[in-house]
Amino acid sequence: MRIKGIDVSHWQGNIDWKKVAKDGIKFAFIKATEGTTLIDKKFKRNVLGANAAGIKTGAYHFARFGSKSEALAEARFFLSLVKKVSLSYPLVLDLEVNQRNVDKSVLTNAAVAFLREIESAGYFAIVYSSKSFFENCLDESKLKPFALWIARYSSKLGRDADIWQYSDSGKVAGISGNVDMNICYRAELDSKAVSTEKAGIKPVSNKKPEKADTTYTVKKGDTLSGIAVIYKTTVKALQSLNNIKDVNKIFVGQKLKISGSVSKAKNKKQYYTIKTGDTLSGISKRFNTSIKALQAWNGIRNVNKIYVGQKIRVR
Repeated sequence: MRIKGIDVSHWQGNIDWKKVAKDGIKFAFIKATEGTTLIDKKFKRNVLGANAAGIKTGAYHFARFGSKSEALAEARFFLSLVKKVSLSYPLVLDLEVNQRNVDKSVLTNAAVAFLREIESAGYFAIVYSSKSFFENCLDESKLKPFALWIARYSSKLGRDADIWQYSDSGKVAGISGNVDMNICYRAELDSKAVSTEKAGIKPVSNKKPEKADTTYTVKKGDTLSGIAVIYKTTVKALQSLNNIKDVNKIFVGQKLKISGSVSKAKNKKQYYTIKTGDTLSGISKRFNTSIKALQAWNGIRNVNKIYVGQKIRVR
C-alpha cells in the first residue's frame, strides 16, 4: 500500500485544497506549533480547507526541547491547539534539531515523554525525523513502540518506516511553489481516527475502578501472572488466597478467589496489531502488562517470534 500525501505550513501560503485533492493527495500533515509559543498562522485555515476537500488531516509540532520537562510543556502547548480542530490522522513530533545540545539519551527520553503525553490525551503519536538525525542523534531502541516518519530525499529510503518523506521540492496543483511529498505504507492510517483507542491504545481513564468479582474461573491459556496483572494483584496474593503451592499448576474451570480491584477497561479484552520494530517487551511496557501475560494470552512460546500484522491480545 502506497498512499500519497504532503505536509505543509504557512510557507505554502494560501492553498486551494480542492485542487490538491483532485491531484491525488490523500493526506496532509499540517504544522500547528513550535516550541511553547509559536502557532502556525495558517494551521486552522489549512485544516478546515483540507477537511472540506476530503483529505485526511494530521498535525505536527516542531520540537525545540532538551529535557523531559520542556518536552511536556511543548506537548501540552501542542495539544491545547489541536484539540480545537477536527483531525483524522495522527499527531506528529517533528524532531530534527538538538537545540539544547544534550546527550542522545536525554533527547530521546524527552521525545518519549512528549509522545506519551500525546497518547495519554487520546491521540495516536508519530515521531518524524531525517534519516541521519534519527539514526545518529536519537536512541532508536527507545522509540520502537511508536510509528515512524522518516525524511530522506533519495531514490530509496534505506530503512523501515511507516511514512517516507521523499522530496522537499514536489509540485502539487493548488499550491504555489514547492511542497514536501510523502508516501504512507500503513493502510490502517488511511482510515484510522487519531484516537488511540481505535489504534489499539486505551487513553488514560479518570473513572474510579469498580469492585472486582470475588472469584475468577480459569480459562484456557491463563496463568497466575496474567490473572494477577488483570486484577492488579500479585501472584503471591493469589497463591495465598487459593492455597496454590505451584504457580504453574492451575487448571481450566478452576475458581480462584481474587483480591484487588479491576476497572471496566481491564475487564474488556483489548487487541493490538504488531508493527515494524515492535517487540514483546516494548508492547508490554506500552500497555502496562507483562511479557508472560502476553505470551499466555496469545500462545506465544518464543518471545522473539512475533511478526508484522499479527493481532495479539494486550489486555
